[in-house]
Amino acid sequence: MQVDMGIIKIEISLPEAVHAIEEFKKSRFKAFEAITDEIKIAVGSALDRLLQTEMTLFLGKPDQSGNKKNGFKERDYAIKGVGCVRIKMPQDRKSEFKSEIIAPNEQMDPRIKEDLAVLHLAGLSTRTMAMVSRRILGIEVSTDTVSGSLKVIEKKALEFLTRPIEKKYWALFIDGTNFKIQRRGSVVGEPSLVVLGIDEQNCMSILAVEPGTKDDKEAWKAVFSELSKRGLNLGTVRIGIMDGLPGLENLFRETFPNAVTARCWVHALTNALAKTPQRFREIFKKLAHQVMYAKSENAARAAFQELKQAMNKDAERAVHCLEKDLDSLLMHYRFEKSLWRTLRTTNPIERVNREFKRRTKSMDTLGEKTLQLLVAFTAIRLEYNWTKMRVNSSAIDNLTYVRRNEIDSTMEALIH
Repeated sequence: MQVDMGIIKIEISLPEAVHAIEEFKKSRFKAFEAITDEIKIAVGSALDRLLQTEMTLFLGKPDQSGNKKNGFKERDYAIKGVGCVRIKMPQDRKSEFKSEIIAPNEQMDPRIKEDLAVLHLAGLSTRTMAMVSRRILGIEVSTDTVSGSLKVIEKKALEFLTRPIEKKYWALFIDGTNFKIQRRGSVVGEPSLVVLGIDEQNCMSILAVEPGTKDDKEAWKAVFSELSKRGLNLGTVRIGIMDGLPGLENLFRETFPNAVTARCWVHALTNALAKTPQRFREIFKKLAHQVMYAKSENAARAAFQELKQAMNKDAERAVHCLEKDLDSLLMHYRFEKSLWRTLRTTNPIERVNREFKRRTKSMDTLGEKTLQLLVAFTAIRLEYNWTKMRVNSSAIDNLTYVRRNEIDSTMEALIH
């Protein structure tokens, strides 16, 4: 039997095949190891022949007339799907030969670096990757090699976070989050500001993940300015959904002249319940939900009056907590009904933030650059899935769909 693999040919005689089958009966584990070892030898020999041919062609060039072969240097080289093979790198007397097959000082097939980057970004820490690399990839790698593998996607990933904004967005969700990163031997918090947009096709997109504290009005002003520089059309934005940062609503309306602002019902109700006496919390929550889920703005305002009357003096501070922001809390009613669920809270962007943290949580240590890459990679994965769903569909806010394994597709977009 003969298998033709181009530059590699594997021939198996009938007696050898019978012997191999008997070995599999004894121990499949050891039999596969034996076959793998033979494949490694065959691949190594094929690479040696290619490298020798490459050297011969190099020395045949006119400018190499006085140059000659000068033996070889043996070293290990890792190949995806094969493992480590022993190769003989040819050398020339003038030390001018540079192989196009295996780059100088390269220790592994570049596809393995892609795999390392994928596994790392999927959540495996550098330490874990180094520990299990031999079993997963067939070679043992250091933590530095795992971290360095991210350079394969670094440029395109970071460009995504500062990409030109070409679509028109009519809604923006804004919120802040905190990441923990390793800096100068200690773990510190890294506050970040996140902007999530909804475009004209009602698809979501992460527009910004910028350093900054969410309670800092000037930090948000800088984020909005940067979005404008990248091409965001400020005039097409019709609504901004946020929590209760003082001054942020005014800043938003100043920056986006055609927009209104909406407050998050979840945050508002949480704050109100904190001001409600314990014995009245259940009834207050029930009445507040009637306002929150009313069938129209007029119905919501009527429901609020019922809540206000029912609570009377028993939860006056809690009632005032909702009443002072009532117009912003009911702003979603001024948009089409299929969008109410989306615009009622900041849940969409908070779920994005939780996805960011889920991706970073498993990392033992996380440097600033790795954090940027991880956030960018996660954002691209989310973006990839969001092109297939709209916020006014039945799948809205269902990040189970978003979390489907799209790593390979994302990596293809990043590195090719």
